[in-house]
Amino acid sequence: MKSALIATIGTRDLMFQITSGKWFNVGDDRMQNGEIIGEQAEVISELGLYNISFRDLTKHLLDNIQVYIDNIQPAIIGKIFNDRASEIETVYLIATDQKKEVKQREKDTLYATQIIKKWIINKFQHLNDQNVNIIYVGQDGTNPSNFEQMFSWWRRTWRNQIDIQSHQAIWVCVKGGVGQTSESARVSGLSFYGDRILFFEVQQNTSANHNGIPSDYNGPFLGNNYLWDRTQQQALKLLSSYDYAESSNLLEPYFQQSSSNFGTIPNLLKAGELWNQGEFQKFLTLAGTSIKIDNLQGRLWMAYEQAYLGVIRLKQMNTTEAMLHSYRAIEGLLYWWAADSFPNDVKERENNYPLIKNSILQKYPSLSTHFKKTEQKLNGTLLCDLLNAAIPKTVTSNDFKAFWHSAKTARNYFSHRLGGLAEKEVFHAWGKDITNSEQWQTRIINCINLVTGKSFKTLSEASLFSQLHTQVFEAIRKSEINN
Repeated sequence: MKSALIATIGTRDLMFQITSGKWFNVGDDRMQNGEIIGEQAEVISELGLYNISFRDLTKHLLDNIQVYIDNIQPAIIGKIFNDRASEIETVYLIATDQKKEVKQREKDTLYATQIIKKWIINKFQHLNDQNVNIIYVGQDGTNPSNFEQMFSWWRRTWRNQIDIQSHQAIWVCVKGGVGQTSESARVSGLSFYGDRILFFEVQQNTSANHNGIPSDYNGPFLGNNYLWDRTQQQALKLLSSYDYAESSNLLEPYFQQSSSNFGTIPNLLKAGELWNQGEFQKFLTLAGTSIKIDNLQGRLWMAYEQAYLGVIRLKQMNTTEAMLHSYRAIEGLLYWWAADSFPNDVKERENNYPLIKNSILQKYPSLSTHFKKTEQKLNGTLLCDLLNAAIPKTVTSNDFKAFWHSAKTARNYFSHRLGGLAEKEVFHAWGKDITNSEQWQTRIINCINLVTGKSFKTLSEASLFSQLHTQVFEAIRKSEINN
């Protein structure tokens, strides 16, 4: 894919080779004790000039370009062109050209930029006067050092002067020039083109420059890296509301560009998506390599996950789902418990109630009143009586009494009516004594613990997802992007 390269040109973007063979930076005019000791002074001396501004110095070089064409080279974007010119189809060089009354006008880069354009055209045959363009900032009074003015300027320029074709990648190098110009270019460009923009970063290498070698660069890399802090906070905010799908979508471009920075985070987010969908076994497969799992046997652990999913739905103010998940956690647990506990007597069926054979009467004769034939659907009072016979503690459990009566009635009622559900209705469905989330969760986990034989105090403690959520949240919070 061919690319369009947009580069800002600053005063230190141009190198000049003097008679000794050494290269100096044309714009380096650093001062010490009131005297110019920078490399610009070496260039001025070489050219036999005196007391001349950067603007006029570069005008002199441009006027005599045929003489000096082999003595000039871009310090910043030179290596990008040397390495990757064949991939570049169009070029936009951003130069400053300010009004006469502006003090900084003497450091404008219009002539330096025209010199660099000639260097490009001279060296790379496929690049010419038609596809190497110069855009000037400052002619309309825009201040290159004012971020707000430059942001507006860039928005107009992206829209009206930079012509990006659909087949072109967008490469941007904004190392040259003042920080406000560079930063506004990044932000406005990302707003305009999003993930299509790729950036180069250049590291100044003075010793290499003195030998005629342009500075090294990194990239091109994803432009959104500049917005990582904001994206990171957005992802954490989404995770705070347990929106794993949107958080994953938001971060996906970063995963593709810098996978080594994120370790297992993509898998953990995918695991969270599966958990939100109730795909607990698939969730475990992905999460199992990253979270600690102790003595996990069989499948009854999923009841804790289903119940905790109800807790999360309540936090999301999705009260109807909170009610349904909390009830299903226990109801589904009982079907699996019966099938696992009595494999010779209970037959599971897909998308239907299990069947229980009258062979169960050999263990629990008291269930005989339920059997008019050799097999019965295992639900309702038959399931309740089987549980009570096998686990006698459930008979006197106030928690299970609420499940079998008020919660069951409420679940059926809520499932067949239109409209919403108040939070207090969820709590009262599990007993008039339940008035808050903590009491509601305790009632549910007490039921599950009686069946599984576990002794978890809270659903958060019991849930594997709760561990994963803490881990992925911290991993994203600590993640950094290295450009």
